[in-house]
Amino acid sequence: MATARERARCRERLEELDDSSLDGESIQYEAIALLRGVVGFDRWCWPLSDPEALIPLSGSADHDFGPGVGRALELEYSGGDFATMIELAGRPIPAASLSRATHGDLARSPRWDEVLRPVGIGDEAIVACRDAVGCWGWLKAYRDGGDAAFGDDELELLADVGPALGSALRRRFDAATRDTAARAPDSPGVVVLDSELRAVSWTAGAREWIASLPLADLWAAWGILPAVVYPVAALARSGDDPRSAHALERAVDGRWVRIEAAKLEGQADAHVAVTLRAATAAETFDLLCRAYALSPRERDVVEALLAGLDTRAVSQRLFISPHTVQDHLKSVFRKAGVHGRRELLARFSGAADQATPA
Repeated sequence: MATARERARCRERLEELDDSSLDGESIQYEAIALLRGVVGFDRWCWPLSDPEALIPLSGSADHDFGPGVGRALELEYSGGDFATMIELAGRPIPAASLSRATHGDLARSPRWDEVLRPVGIGDEAIVACRDAVGCWGWLKAYRDGGDAAFGDDELELLADVGPALGSALRRRFDAATRDTAARAPDSPGVVVLDSELRAVSWTAGAREWIASLPLADLWAAWGILPAVVYPVAALARSGDDPRSAHALERAVDGRWVRIEAAKLEGQADAHVAVTLRAATAAETFDLLCRAYALSPRERDVVEALLAGLDTRAVSQRLFISPHTVQDHLKSVFRKAGVHGRRELLARFSGAADQATPA
């Protein structure tokens, strides 16, 4: 067990990652190395998050239940499970463990009983990487079945570093590698899932969209759809709040993809249709404003620019001076990592090369 001094030093080093020059994936692996030495765990996964929908996206992982990822997410987002990602994203204390949530009876957790237990996993610790403007991912750490459960000090450390890790992920959320050779299609694609969320039919466009998403080859090798599909479809199937059954994911060509699901009616009323299409600028506006941590007034200025207004018109619309408009723009440029209005507008339309948010 790590000492209080070792935990404090780990906390300091994790908080320093936010100001480092590392990219998002490198930060994840550096944080894992630091936490493994202090908290101790055998396997892990770290999906990013759509901060509005609170749906897990692509990420990094080192575990051995790959073919069961879709089923685990389906169970977690179908209701009735413990220490779920969507729950921790909204809790005052962003860290928990399955052992604590189930009072030591791990079999009460459907995802543990069906997916984690068969591969020898014991306790699971989860921390929502959440800063002041949203949840940007979840780190899940797994211990082997014969190991001790995660303790209070270890969960406290995870909770303490959650905001710093969230800020680090947010500031790199819009930093994507653009592979123009793998361009996403222009027209929507549809996949129909049965009552057990197995694909039963799809359009040719859906195959192209799936191939354009991160880790497409890995999902195909495991015989499952991209992981983001399962929580979205599970929410649609439940019918509790159909408006929440969507997420924004990044295609490998840099464009934002809207994945949304709806429960079908009629003869196939137990089926779910999942649509994949290019996200509109209006759909990505809030996400990018969050990623760049824009203030309400900065959001107003950007929205006015997107409407085609010049500085004078923005000033008149918002009842502020042209000088104040320019001050807000300078702040927005710095936060978004751009050098002018044209680049900013292209960024919000998804047409520019990506940079790291400030």
